Amino acid sequence: MGVPPKHHFSRFVYLRMTAPTRTFHLALSFLCFAALANLGFAAVKTFPAPPDNEHAAVPQSQRYAVRIAQGGKASPSFVYQSDAGLAGPGSQWVEGRSVSWTDFELSGTATIEVSLPGAQISESEAITVYPLRHGIVPTVSNGKARFQIPGEGHYVLTMGENGFDHALCLFANPLSLTPPSVADSPKIYFPEPGDNRDLIKRLGQAEELHFAPGAYQLGGGKLVLPKNIKRVHIAGGAVVYGAFFVGHDNVTIDGHGLLSGRYLKHREAHLIETPSSVRHTVVDGLTVSDFPYFAVRLLGHDSVIKNVKTVGPWVYNADGFVAWKRSTIRDSFIMAHDDSIKVYDSNVSVRDCVIWNLNNGACLQLGWSSLDAHDIVVDGIDIIRTEWRPESNAANNGVINLRLSRGGENIQSNLLFQNIRVDTPVLRIFDLRMDGMGPERPANKHRFHNATFRNIDAKMLTLEGNPNNHNYIIPYDQDYGFKNLVFENLTLNGTPITAQNAATAGRFIIDEKSLPEVTFK
Repeated sequence: MGVPPKHHFSRFVYLRMTAPTRTFHLALSFLCFAALANLGFAAVKTFPAPPDNEHAAVPQSQRYAVRIAQGGKASPSFVYQSDAGLAGPGSQWVEGRSVSWTDFELSGTATIEVSLPGAQISESEAITVYPLRHGIVPTVSNGKARFQIPGEGHYVLTMGENGFDHALCLFANPLSLTPPSVADSPKIYFPEPGDNRDLIKRLGQAEELHFAPGAYQLGGGKLVLPKNIKRVHIAGGAVVYGAFFVGHDNVTIDGHGLLSGRYLKHREAHLIETPSSVRHTVVDGLTVSDFPYFAVRLLGHDSVIKNVKTVGPWVYNADGFVAWKRSTIRDSFIMAHDDSIKVYDSNVSVRDCVIWNLNNGACLQLGWSSLDAHDIVVDGIDIIRTEWRPESNAANNGVINLRLSRGGENIQSNLLFQNIRVDTPVLRIFDLRMDGMGPERPANKHRFHNATFRNIDAKMLTLEGNPNNHNYIIPYDQDYGFKNLVFENLTLNGTPITAQNAATAGRFIIDEKSLPEVTFK
């Protein structure tokens, strides 16, 4: 049986209680915390700086320091940093860049104070906080920037003309209502921080694996969870270097800690993965960084991804999320260097997410092959940044993208995309094409029916003469293509798009075979 880390004094005191006392305190703590949260009680919880050890170093930001203030009390919040490397394809486009972030728990509003270690922020500095819909306007005084956030959510601060090159992400997580676990139970294993490359041998018949605050090294490749493990918890203030493969049903991976692929090679492992046979996987609350392949790849059904944040995807093939049939993706932040969210199967819901795409991939990818899918809802998406290069004819660049490299004559139907906001100008919004992608990827038969695009307010670049700077609707032929596409309340660069100005202000290129099937309202 694992034991709590020696430095975790509160858990040590907890263990010394008698069993009835522990049970009473657990129940009382949980009920009080839940009652306060339900009453709207304001609270802030920050996490400790995970100490380095010889097997796992914790990268602290050299660019930012953050304090969270509420009710006259301010608490420092540890800030991580990921630096772009040159260890794989696509990394040449991000050389010299970094991203910093901090995780904390929050109920109610809070004031964020940002400072620069060893430097002052100028009062004339251009500072922006995304998503723009929050209307946050920072002020600068005494060399520090301050602003209020309205509550839990995901925010990105940039400073200066090239602010996204070294942005700061602020992840305000909901308060955790999970009571502390009974650490002396044989069903829960607490590894010690440090070298855990032999962890699989020590789990025994434990049902839960808990990483307390500290830094853990799982080694290369992926840890295949034994069937007896039903929960992996990475607590706030814990950093786990490695990847998890889940091959059985009803598993939860949660917590407000960090799962990092920093020591993995390009495409060595997806950081969280399930095969198609698995059901009911929940990934909740984690931050995932430096992933060299997918961050979360759930190929099974009936899964949930919620409040998951991804940062530091410095190489191509660093996709964000995919979850298949009857799955939900919500309340998450995705920074990706390939497709951010793959929407591939039936009865999939994507809600209230913030997306930042680097120069490869789409924000919402509908298929690299002809897929059979229906009843898809995407609602409430903030695209704060895409970095697609205007000179690149990449086939998978677009806020909403469909490019077929394999056939199948399938149909996607009954799709709704609504309440989508694009904060900074992008190369294109819609790229729905079935005309192939060159000699190695010919055109493929597919059908795309009954899709509504509603309440979309976007900024789009205007690059005259650039063929990559258009919105495309191109079918395979008369029989395989698009039917009943409705664009309702679409605004590009402040101009409402209608049938009359779709080709000009809307920059749409619509094949004549599809024109009768496209409606603007």
